[in-house]
Amino acid sequence: MFRWHVVSAVFGRNVKQYFSGPLGYLFIVVFVTICAAMAFSPQFFADNQATLDQLSLYFPLLLLFFIPAITMSVWADEKRQGTDSILFTLPASDLDILMGKYLSVAAVYTIALLFSLTQVVVLEILGNPDVGVIVSTYIGYWLAGLALLSVGMFASSLTGSATVAFVLGSLFCAVPVLVGYYFNGWVGIERFGFSWNLRDFTLGLIPLSNIVYFISLTVLMLYLNLIVISKRHWSRGQQVSLAGQYFVRAASLGIALISIAFLSNNAVSSVWSRVDLTAERLFTLDQATMDTLEQAKSDDRRVTVQAFISKDVPRKYVNVKKQLEGLLRQYSEYGGNNVDVRFVDVQPNSDAALEAQQLGVEPEDDRSEIGGKTVEQQVYLGATVSSSLGDVTLPFINDDASIEYELSRSLASTVDKSKQITLGILDTDAHFGGPVIEGRRIPWSYARTLEELEKQFKLKRLGADELGSYVPAEGEAELQTEEEKSAKKSTKKAPDVLLVADPSSLDEPSMANLISYIEAGHPTILLTDPLPFFWTFQNPVSIGVLNAPQQPRVGSRSPYSQILASSQMPKSDGGSASKLMRAIGVKWNSGAAAWGVDDPHPGFKPTWPEYIGSRWPEYYGPQDKAFVFIRNRGENNAFDASHPISSGLKELLMFYPGSISKSADSEFDFVPLVSLGTQSGSTPWDRLTKTPVQTSQLLDPRTGRITKETQPATSQITMDPLKVLEPFPSTRLDDEEKVIAARVTGEGKSKIDVVVIADMDFVSDLYYSQQEALGEKLDNLSLLQNSIDILAGNEDFVALRNRRATPRTLEKLESVIEEFRSERAQKQESAEKEMLSELEKEQKKLDDANKEIQQDANIGFFEKLQRTSQEASDSQRRFDLKTKRLDRDLKQTIAELDTRESQQISRLENKARYLSILSAPLPALFLGIMVLWFRKVNEEKGISANRRV
Repeated sequence: MFRWHVVSAVFGRNVKQYFSGPLGYLFIVVFVTICAAMAFSPQFFADNQATLDQLSLYFPLLLLFFIPAITMSVWADEKRQGTDSILFTLPASDLDILMGKYLSVAAVYTIALLFSLTQVVVLEILGNPDVGVIVSTYIGYWLAGLALLSVGMFASSLTGSATVAFVLGSLFCAVPVLVGYYFNGWVGIERFGFSWNLRDFTLGLIPLSNIVYFISLTVLMLYLNLIVISKRHWSRGQQVSLAGQYFVRAASLGIALISIAFLSNNAVSSVWSRVDLTAERLFTLDQATMDTLEQAKSDDRRVTVQAFISKDVPRKYVNVKKQLEGLLRQYSEYGGNNVDVRFVDVQPNSDAALEAQQLGVEPEDDRSEIGGKTVEQQVYLGATVSSSLGDVTLPFINDDASIEYELSRSLASTVDKSKQITLGILDTDAHFGGPVIEGRRIPWSYARTLEELEKQFKLKRLGADELGSYVPAEGEAELQTEEEKSAKKSTKKAPDVLLVADPSSLDEPSMANLISYIEAGHPTILLTDPLPFFWTFQNPVSIGVLNAPQQPRVGSRSPYSQILASSQMPKSDGGSASKLMRAIGVKWNSGAAAWGVDDPHPGFKPTWPEYIGSRWPEYYGPQDKAFVFIRNRGENNAFDASHPISSGLKELLMFYPGSISKSADSEFDFVPLVSLGTQSGSTPWDRLTKTPVQTSQLLDPRTGRITKETQPATSQITMDPLKVLEPFPSTRLDDEEKVIAARVTGEGKSKIDVVVIADMDFVSDLYYSQQEALGEKLDNLSLLQNSIDILAGNEDFVALRNRRATPRTLEKLESVIEEFRSERAQKQESAEKEMLSELEKEQKKLDDANKEIQQDANIGFFEKLQRTSQEASDSQRRFDLKTKRLDRDLKQTIAELDTRESQQISRLENKARYLSILSAPLPALFLGIMVLWFRKVNEEKGISANRRV
């Protein structure tokens, strides 16, 4: 048993020694300053996240030098000064003295860590950090430091020199610290390093297995420390035997602690093995999951889950593997005997790998750097869920944020088939379900989205002529009871939800069928788009813009009409879909693309086909108009928090979206789900696109003169005039709310239920490539899936799908940066207006000159014609030169505005960074100065006035 009065006496003595001079405070000031420099690095501002991720990345390396600085004098100075003999002659056990000293260095480290909380204050000023994540992160920092303190004390006990103790302490601490860096990728070894065991704490978890690791290391090193200071009790004749005996004891203790750590990491149920402190409880089972497991119990239905997981996975999949295994253990516990979970360790080319592939679980080929070498390996992270009602396969899970949703949704579909939603996909020119060539449906631009939808929904492709069979005949709509409706049997059961991508491409009969279908009360999702960007993205020079509402349908003379057109008839309403929009009470400009000032990822470099080149192609249009990021920011609530479709959305990426609004005469409820806010604008079709001209030289064989002839460029796909995007379209802020998505519902006879989203590209394959380039999860697919679920009346899994950490951005900086960007947009708009004004003046000069010639009565008709032609030629040449000069000046002005904006943002971020770093050590400095001043005052109280200097 500890004698706490002895422990506290040793503790107080050592703490006072540490803070008796300025050196202790200096260490704390240095520690806090370095912490702030790491936390607020340039990458911190580039990430735009109010977190301590940058500090967590290098915190173990910081401890590698700071901990030995604290512990180097604990035993070494006692030996050097000879006070250890006095200390050990006190009526106290070695363990009491050891614990007193350990608690003293732990107190010093804790005080230093508390002073580093100034950076949390800075985070609160700059943004809105997750308090739970901050708390768990600091608990991880504290436990890691406590473990290394025992290592540093052991090093100090081996020598009488503080310098040697510091070096030895750094070397000993380097073993657990550098394991995670040097053996990066070797999971079996890496789990014994500090980085591995600190990671979960930085995510917002307090995991039992990692606590056991830090405590085990602490206990082992303190025991070794105790052996070293107890050597003085050994007699000369027993040195060898006692050393061997204590070696066996230490080895046995080490094996026991490793075993406990192993069991805590693998055998302890995940339900009790960690505490989730995240604000959204991301690592706690959702109620929808609990209800599904309860239903499996109540129905007494046995469900088997087989998880095929590679034994060793690359580092980027470690969290996915850990989350998958942890969730399945919870499923097994809550499901009891009704949920049988089987884990299968998969090695490449093994029987388990063959079994996985036969069940539909596919490996992912991965190239990772392990131990300084590039290693290629196949990674298995899939699962199958099966019951008597059917099977569901998850081929590969690569996102730890969606694991519970995918598992629970799969489990629900095997427990109760009635919960599986049927999604109808209407054939249009967009071919969302993929075009049919020679009776075979081929992959298309929405292939990856279809794969995701097929995991959760039953897909059914429909032609527009089939919609009439789902519309009640006259008099049938008035039937009230299910018995009456089933007796009539004149209509088929419609899909739970109908998805219509590009309704503006429908011909007149198809549009009439769609309107009747919607007015019959069938839930429908409409994806409208003023400019389908996916095709332009493939090859802007030769393909250009395709299938836009403002363009005619691809004609039969095009060799690609079979896969680009769903009908040979003209588009209804010329592609404006005006009849459809009137029927649902929505106003939509089919020829205007919306854009916003907000740019949350200024350093984002999008990806595009390699054959186009390494630079952003000018025929994509301006990047900030092509890629429209949407998220909540400041007072701009981009997502309706009260509606289940949009309440959980964090950030979307649209591609030249349109905007919608409620018609003035509409009687339907119009609920905006996603909007750009008032800091936005729109670009009309005639300014957004242009038709390039081709110049050819013709030789007149009679005269031998060469003449130039210009004509519109032709699309290689449609054989029609080519439409490309204007590199510098004239745009303006209009301070109007741009609604990108909305739900429209009606009551009474008009029971329409429609979700309108003014973009189609947001779930095309283009979106997935940009999400990978960005390196962050976006909610585009969630917006579509949420819409399907809510329209089908199934809200069980919407909240679960939306469970993601709320982006904790640097809101204060963002508000200032938004002002910079708004100012830049206004100046750019002013420059564009000035250019247009100059061009109008030149045009007026030409018109005035022609008018003057025409009004001159002294000139004959042919002379007027000749002079008009000459004046037109000269004026056109001047106009072209003026246009080129103004266009060059505009480009230069825009480049200067962009540069000035970047400089303003850089200065702002540097100012915030330096202020954060400089303010961090101020509390420690102030306290140190105050303590030393009070000490000096107290010392001078006992000195007579005539003896003071």
